[in-house]
Amino acid sequence: MSELINTNDNRATLRWKLLTGASALVLTATMVSVAKAGDSDRSQVWIEFGGQLERLSGQPQAFTPSFFALANPQDLHVMTDAQRPSNWAFGGEGKISLMPQGSDWIFSAAIRYGRSNNSHRLHHQSPFVSVEKYFLPFIPPTTRPLHRAIFSDANARSAETHTVLDFLAGKDVGLGMFGTKGTSVVSAGVRFAQFVSNADTSLYARPVVEPNVTIVIPGKYKGAHAFYQTYTAMLHAEHTTHAVGPTVSWEASVPMAGNGDDSELTFDWGVNAAVLFGRRQANIHHQTISHDYHQVFGSYYTAHQSTQIVNRKQRHTVAIPNVGGFAGISLKFPNAKVNLGYRADFFFQAVDDGIDAPESGNRGYYGPYASISVGLGD
Repeated sequence: MSELINTNDNRATLRWKLLTGASALVLTATMVSVAKAGDSDRSQVWIEFGGQLERLSGQPQAFTPSFFALANPQDLHVMTDAQRPSNWAFGGEGKISLMPQGSDWIFSAAIRYGRSNNSHRLHHQSPFVSVEKYFLPFIPPTTRPLHRAIFSDANARSAETHTVLDFLAGKDVGLGMFGTKGTSVVSAGVRFAQFVSNADTSLYARPVVEPNVTIVIPGKYKGAHAFYQTYTAMLHAEHTTHAVGPTVSWEASVPMAGNGDDSELTFDWGVNAAVLFGRRQANIHHQTISHDYHQVFGSYYTAHQSTQIVNRKQRHTVAIPNVGGFAGISLKFPNAKVNLGYRADFFFQAVDDGIDAPESGNRGYYGPYASISVGLGD
């Protein structure tokens, strides 16, 4: 089975390499033709670089072992809050656009990448409890510490990356309603998206300490019977999605101020939609070890020990609807442009967020961005 999975992974990797290779070849050929095209009143090649700060929507499912049912609210908060991933991602973007001489067509290839990391270590401990012990009938009761406290300790690390690539061919159809200087570009092409997240979690807890649960009479002696439980839980989770499919977009721009021959300030906006087809995968391993301890006349012993292990590795074929949009302003020069704006992109049913069973999860990325573009090939 593992050989079959590896073969499928290799085939998927080969298909992706062929797709990117073919796209790069087309762009290279177009750039060569542009370079030989001669003089033009506009830049024929635009190279853009930028970055963004993105708010993330959609979170993986928290790891909740069975002993959570025994924990008090404070300890539950510790063990769940530590697992919360970051709500923000930082990333970069790049784009190359080709505008052949004497044509309204625009060919472009763009990449956007973002990542987030988070690490938490939280601890909570309740006050010590006490236990009454009776060694002999004629000895008065004394209270002594049990030296065991209810506590929880969580150590969690999570990381997430996402990559979006677009290969588009578009045509400037103009914006007559806003004057001759407005632009309106309708494009169609192929979009590739990848989502990868992983988490490692360690939980340690003693949710139950009972100082007097029963009376024991070993021979002529009697005493209080103390009881407590300890748990250790470990999780390693990996979630990945790779998908590709058709995409369409509309981008428009209208001048707000300035002279188009030297510099001008424009208002830009756009929308995009896609349907991506691919596979999402979850690779989960977690185990929980529990110990029951009893105290009789100051001695502790393990009454019961158990281990629960769960492994889940599943892969599903999915269709992922995708919608997005942006709005911003640009300061344009004959061979350069500075752009600031706000962008949002949402992918529905994009990942498997489940732990013990599949659970469809959405992913959204929205926030401010900034970019600088340089034009070549006048």
